[in-house]
Amino acid sequence: MNHVLRLPQATQLYTLEQAEQLTMAEGLSLFKEFINPNLAQMYYLLGLADRKPIKAEGLIITMDDGTQVLDMTAGLAVLNVGHNHPRILAARRKWADAKQLEIWKFIPSPYQAALAHNIAQIMPGGLNKVFFCNSGAEANEGALKLAQKYVGPERSITAFTDISFHGKTHATLSVSGSEKKGNQHFKTMPDCAEIPYGDADAFEALIAEHKKNFGKTRVGIFIVEAIRSEGLVTPPPGYFDRIQRLCKKHDIVLILDEVFCGFGRTGKMFAFEHQNVTPDIVSFSKAFGAGKASFGGYIAQDKLFNKAYGKLKHATLHSTTYNGFGEEIITAIESLNIIQDENLVERSATMGKYLLERLQQVQLKHPAILKDVRGAGLLVNLELDNIASKIAKRVPVPIPDEVVSKLTTGGIITELYEKHNMLVYTPLHNHNLIMVSPSLTITKEQIDQFVEAVDQVLSTNLVEKGLVYLKRMLNFSDAK
Repeated sequence: MNHVLRLPQATQLYTLEQAEQLTMAEGLSLFKEFINPNLAQMYYLLGLADRKPIKAEGLIITMDDGTQVLDMTAGLAVLNVGHNHPRILAARRKWADAKQLEIWKFIPSPYQAALAHNIAQIMPGGLNKVFFCNSGAEANEGALKLAQKYVGPERSITAFTDISFHGKTHATLSVSGSEKKGNQHFKTMPDCAEIPYGDADAFEALIAEHKKNFGKTRVGIFIVEAIRSEGLVTPPPGYFDRIQRLCKKHDIVLILDEVFCGFGRTGKMFAFEHQNVTPDIVSFSKAFGAGKASFGGYIAQDKLFNKAYGKLKHATLHSTTYNGFGEEIITAIESLNIIQDENLVERSATMGKYLLERLQQVQLKHPAILKDVRGAGLLVNLELDNIASKIAKRVPVPIPDEVVSKLTTGGIITELYEKHNMLVYTPLHNHNLIMVSPSLTITKEQIDQFVEAVDQVLSTNLVEKGLVYLKRMLNFSDAK
């Protein structure tokens, strides 16, 4: 663990060639020293730091030992068109070979204009004004700023839900209910009001509670997810019908966060299409950059944008340095066309239905461990009973709560990866879940391979797998 390729004394920086020569053990040691020792520990515990990826294509990651790993994560729903799609590579290569202008700051970019047009075409009518940025958190920051500028300082209250996640910047943490417990040490922004997800009565009560003179309410913004990706929670029927009526009645800006679920993930182009709702602002990211660009944005109704930023002096009131670099733009243009040309939204619905049905059959075989299986398109959550947690009672050394909570899922993730060459993950806020979000290009044969592997892993002694996980934790601690 502590051995690492050290540079000659006269050399201060690794070259690209030297970085390529680092083994996984050497890289992990550097990661532990210079980036994040606790994250390095997690990689080590899960067995993810042993093999080195040397190639990725479609859903397959080829490792340095010749094994091929089936990636069922799509990089946290980033790789909707798969790893290194040939059309994405070709578009980026053509752009680079032509030495195209990358930073369009003082000349209006026709490529940006074309991409903004394309985004507007796949959105409901009225959503026409696009802002490009770097990430989902930044997209939500920009959306919140636009909404606040529209409603004005007197209507400063932003409603959000208790199981939401909109990012880890200061403002987005303030409206992320799922982050509340883990981020108590950060001071949140004022005037952010939490309500239960799917509870329209609570939203109406919040509006009434903050009514001002002349019937106006101080509630000006509501940010929410149409489908909560973690846990795959959907609101009751009619929820968004009522939410939208309340927002229109009180001129409340409705922001729908599509960062995780956008671009075909749930079997629709956007998750809000499962509901009868047309938002005022939509934020997006992740799959937007097709795994080759850190890219995001929001799109807003004309009426909001025109009131908030419509004056010439407000043209750059909200901005960012990285407002759509050339290669990012052409990547996103090609990605949206791939989704359309290859019918990936329809494929997500069809393959997702098949994946869900197969995993539900596995659940019938293992009801004691696999408590529930939920799905929407190619986003599936497996809810587990943490049976391995009883290990903690038999171990003579204290075990951190965060390790106990992951003993079962950690054991399953490790077994799937090391023995079956399958890559899955557990979300940030519920360690009894395993999330499955493969690229939308997945085949029926790959689904069958994955389901058979899950079935085999659940048939093993999961308490024993948890012990392996625990031993690794102790070994890592000894190596510090």
